[in-house]
Amino acid sequence: MSAHMSRRRFLQLASLGSGGLVVGGVLAACGATAPAATDSAATPAASGSTGNASFMNFTATSADQWSRIPADHQMGTLVSQADWYTMLGSPPAEPIVVAGFKGGWGEAWIDAVIASMIKDFPGLTVTKDFDPRIWEKMKPRLVAGEVPDWNYYVLGPWGGEWKQGVEENLVIPVDFLLDIEGYNVPGKRVGDLISPGSAQAANGGLRNGQWALPLSQSVYGLYYNVELFEKNSWPHPADISWEAFLDLCKTINDSGTAPFTYAGQYPDYFSFGLMQSLWYKKGGDQLICDMDNLVEGAFLKPDAVWGVEQVQNIIKNGWVYKGSEALSHTESQQVFVEGNAAMIPNGSWMPNEQRATIPAGFRMKFSGIPAPTGGLGFAQAIQFDRGGAELQIGNGKNPLWGMEVMRRIYSPTVQQIFATEIGSPHAMVNVLTDAKVSAEWQSAAAAITAANGNNIVLNYVSWYPEMSKRFNESLGDLWSSKMTAQEGLQILERGAKEVREDANIVKYTRECAAS
Repeated sequence: MSAHMSRRRFLQLASLGSGGLVVGGVLAACGATAPAATDSAATPAASGSTGNASFMNFTATSADQWSRIPADHQMGTLVSQADWYTMLGSPPAEPIVVAGFKGGWGEAWIDAVIASMIKDFPGLTVTKDFDPRIWEKMKPRLVAGEVPDWNYYVLGPWGGEWKQGVEENLVIPVDFLLDIEGYNVPGKRVGDLISPGSAQAANGGLRNGQWALPLSQSVYGLYYNVELFEKNSWPHPADISWEAFLDLCKTINDSGTAPFTYAGQYPDYFSFGLMQSLWYKKGGDQLICDMDNLVEGAFLKPDAVWGVEQVQNIIKNGWVYKGSEALSHTESQQVFVEGNAAMIPNGSWMPNEQRATIPAGFRMKFSGIPAPTGGLGFAQAIQFDRGGAELQIGNGKNPLWGMEVMRRIYSPTVQQIFATEIGSPHAMVNVLTDAKVSAEWQSAAAAITAANGNNIVLNYVSWYPEMSKRFNESLGDLWSSKMTAQEGLQILERGAKEVREDANIVKYTRECAAS
């Protein structure tokens, strides 16, 4: 698993003490046909952050390297690779430090970046530190002023905590990087290689510089067993209505295979993998926008209740692999790849995360969530991270070399690793012409294309994490129907009221589509 509205956010939400937040799904515009984008929805810019587009007002720890950026550079103007290499100069005596989260994307992509740099710059050494709890490991080092040159989820996982790193001068603005010529993509700026809207989304509402960039575009929904579906001539889930999908679940169950498995230890998989898409597809833009804006009664609207009840009914009907309520995420994924369940709610990190234990010949594909008949949302809308705040340059000894690491992440090599080995979209426009991509990657990319810019992203979960945490903690009881849908949603409704009435909590406003 990797990146952003991703599972990891949800899992970490269960223990905010370790720095995690959740992100879930609200309709965010990614294309011309979608309503107002969330990029401009977070109205307050972070206070205390410094720097501007020309970088000349930013306080950099490495004044020597920072001064190599031309003071008269006009943003949007291409900086050639040759000129950039002149600015970089000779490799530093000390190693470049790259630190990041060790998770479902694996490490092949960053290893490829490091290998290319060592090859191109004789004498350069790189220290890589990837760890599943990298943010905790790095906290004492950051306090001591030891900031890695390049960061992947070092300054707080999957939420807004990294903004504190901006305020505390731990992060370098990367606006200049956007103008540097792409690595092995001649004539193109790095900014031109990042998928439209992704950089703005990664910046998390900050206005006075580009402080973070995305690595991936995680997709959330269902993975299904291709051979099982083909053998039985079952339809692709997203091609049918929700009502027909429920009939399909009954058919699958009657055939002797469980329709679903899920990670009962982390019941939020059914939330971000299914329920949140149903909220939007049933209630449309207005429901999701009202949730984000904490409108009184939004979480108790009938369409919100309906979305919860759909998940409850799947479990009540016995359409879940027996014992799933006790499974971890990897255990449930193994149940799926071994053919014991037809589908699993998950994110696009899952194929790569389970790669080592997938039986030979097993095939899986991604599907968005079917839409109910008469639903108010765009039927093919998809829930995916347009661009998480995954990557930052540290304000340490070698910020320009940290930029070079980042530049090579937006390269054909890394994109090919995501397309062929990981099976999930990379956060850059497609530059591959003849790569043999995986079926998982193709199905996820097809779902994004079919969404036509209609991206489901719930903002309130990261804007008001304590409110979301309480609801997240109730999901196990909610799915098992130990509490009703209304009782579960009352947790969110009460939390929204508390946020509205607490003057000490910064409020954010989502721009709703015109009715």
